[in-house]
Amino acid sequence: MDTEELREKLLDEVYAGAFSGLPAMILDADKIQKADSRELEEIAARYGLK
Repeated sequence: MDTEELREKLLDEVYAGAFSGLPAMILDADKIQKADSRELEEIAARYGLK
């Protein structure tokens, strides 16, 4: 998965979580949008996507 695909997948997860009743997840959206590839990998690991 390339960097932009990972970014999209993470944003989908964040928006779905926020919409389903976990509004604190939306706080990660800005971090995800600004993250470089290494930071995205770390965020994905926290979300259990890697």
